[in-house]
Amino acid sequence: MNFFETMERVTGVCLNDVQREAVRCANGPLLLLASPGSGKTTTLNMKIGYLLLEQHVAPQKILAMTFSKAAARDMSERFERFFGTLTPERIHFSTIHSLAYKIVREYFYKTGRQFRLIEGTRDLQWNKKPILRNLFVEKRKTQPTEDEMDELFTYISYVKNRMLDGERLSEAPCSLTDAAEIFARYEEFKRRDGINVLVDFDDMLTYCYEALRDDDDIRTRYQQQFEYVLTDEGQDNSVIQHEIVRLLAAPHNNLCIVADDDQSIFSWRGSDVDKLLEFPKVYANATVLTMAQNYRSTKEITDVADQFIKRNKKRYDKKMFTDNGHGRKPIIHNMRRYTLQLNYVVEEIERAEDSGDIAVLYRNNTSAIRLVDALEKHSIPFYMKEVDVKFFRHFIIEDVLNFMRLSFNDKRADILERVYPKMNAYIKKAQMTQLLSKNDRTTSVFDQLATNVHAPYQEQALRKAKKKIRTLKDLPPKEAIQLIRDELGYDKSLQRTAEHLKLNEDRLLGIVTQLQYIAEGLPDLTAFANRLKRLEEIMRQSSEKRAGVVTLSTFHSAKGLEFDRVYMIDLVDGVIPAPDDIKDYKEGHEAKMEEAVRLFYVGMTRAKTRLELLTYEQNNEEKTTPSVFLDDVKAILQGEKIPDFDFKEPAPERKAVVTNKAYQQKKVARDIPDDAITKRSDLHRGMEVEHHLYSKGYIKRVSGDEIELVFDHYGTKQFMIDFCLQKGLLRHVQGDD
Repeated sequence: MNFFETMERVTGVCLNDVQREAVRCANGPLLLLASPGSGKTTTLNMKIGYLLLEQHVAPQKILAMTFSKAAARDMSERFERFFGTLTPERIHFSTIHSLAYKIVREYFYKTGRQFRLIEGTRDLQWNKKPILRNLFVEKRKTQPTEDEMDELFTYISYVKNRMLDGERLSEAPCSLTDAAEIFARYEEFKRRDGINVLVDFDDMLTYCYEALRDDDDIRTRYQQQFEYVLTDEGQDNSVIQHEIVRLLAAPHNNLCIVADDDQSIFSWRGSDVDKLLEFPKVYANATVLTMAQNYRSTKEITDVADQFIKRNKKRYDKKMFTDNGHGRKPIIHNMRRYTLQLNYVVEEIERAEDSGDIAVLYRNNTSAIRLVDALEKHSIPFYMKEVDVKFFRHFIIEDVLNFMRLSFNDKRADILERVYPKMNAYIKKAQMTQLLSKNDRTTSVFDQLATNVHAPYQEQALRKAKKKIRTLKDLPPKEAIQLIRDELGYDKSLQRTAEHLKLNEDRLLGIVTQLQYIAEGLPDLTAFANRLKRLEEIMRQSSEKRAGVVTLSTFHSAKGLEFDRVYMIDLVDGVIPAPDDIKDYKEGHEAKMEEAVRLFYVGMTRAKTRLELLTYEQNNEEKTTPSVFLDDVKAILQGEKIPDFDFKEPAPERKAVVTNKAYQQKKVARDIPDDAITKRSDLHRGMEVEHHLYSKGYIKRVSGDEIELVFDHYGTKQFMIDFCLQKGLLRHVQGDD
């Protein structure tokens, strides 16, 4: 009885022709392209069994690697189920990082150095995050936001995993203009004494590569130990991980990489689909096989996904197919408003007999906040594949809560200190410092400040701020947040922050809008603060997998999973594809757009029998446009040719009634406000005006073609008078009602 007949009898696994060919391809380099649901892990385990039982390779000569601990554990457990009764020998299943740790430990010992891990430890003194935070403060003289810390972490990881240095550091995408300088300081700090080196997870790969490249003894020993190297999820490997695998596999090159170029979705952490596409060039005698049979999904889902991914140009040519039966075609729901999308998903889960085989997928973790809020309010349990509670630590949430805290006690100078630059009260830093030094908790901070003003406009602004702050505590939470946005000028502050720090303005404003939805229906500000705590607690508790509950996941985290029913939500331009994807595509760069296509494809191919794609035309006061990817799906379903991407503005008939002043500000360039100053004769020295970007100020000088304005937080600014008048950039300051 041959190997495959034995396996079928003992394990119940019957391989198809391509899978058998992959298993038999024992020696030399092999790239095994595995489409979604094609049985790649089973095939990989059968290949290891074949090496042991048919090729009589010693177990210690085989190295099987994957990216995550969970994947390595899954592969090991499956191997044990298949071959536990056939061979007592254990195979070395490992993540790349764990192998790297072992090599680096030997390398440092040999070179007389020691290293201390600064990631994944509880040692707060020697921890990557506070170290980077301190270096940021040292460089910028200000505390970083959570968004800036995330940017810095992503930048450093990208640089390390893409093996960038010198002038190539500029290739790493990052909105922080001084990221390269902070990175250089970070590297210097970690190696400052040359003997005791600080090492983060990405350094583990860097030093592993260095050891294999430069130390002949270490490289030769590991190459001789592992004559057969197999890697799963090869499309997720970063550039440096590919190089480590290449060095380990040499000189035998008995290398098997199981991957899918169509599921390469982690470029932001250093993976590069080009490494898979170049495999036949790197290994001249390479074999490339394609496992294209999908055992997971119905014919309708498989066919649509296969045609959709063919839009991409940088990929291996293959056709995914299935022998599974027919089912429902994927459904596109174009809702009028976001809330209708949310209500539909909640109702579908409520009606389901078993929600344990249902997944709701989204591109960004922020999409989960309102979904979690709605599910909890309907007493629907859920499991979150990736719990991210950074939303509740965001500076915007703290700002809004601090405004609310101040409304209960406006004698707290320490609270005002946190928000005074973010409200239109014209409070100067020197005034704030003096206020704090008084430590007077018996008088309103606004009354105290009013005793030390030098211009009538500031006294009026303080009086308005006091009145509006005190109004907050008596308003329903949703209305209170709107007052903070509009009357206290918080939206304008966020617009300035976005411009100054090069952050996404819509994303910042969207966080405030998320808070308003959470606040809806709550009786008071205390209930709102408690609701935020409750939601954070619920999300933290949802990380434990439970049977019979719906799964919530990002597209990224859902890779490798499968569900009977999948609902993909928030499918609008600006979410998927993201703004940067669209911008690069319009400028002739298609790499990001192709990855967005792959990400959408990953989401679709999680579904076994039912796939529903949800979009909407209006979110709050903002018009939205359904994702262009839905145009592709619609064309495929109708048997038409996939159209070229057409990024349109939302149709006029979809126009929402705009009430939020933050969104009104975006229209300044094309719609001049009714109260805008359009005549030069209306401009007078000492006059108080409002600038569309810098908020309130007064006219210091009108001379020739220029006007000079003084703003509290921005100092003196000069503008061209004609430009201000033509664009309606200046407005009359409205009196207090």
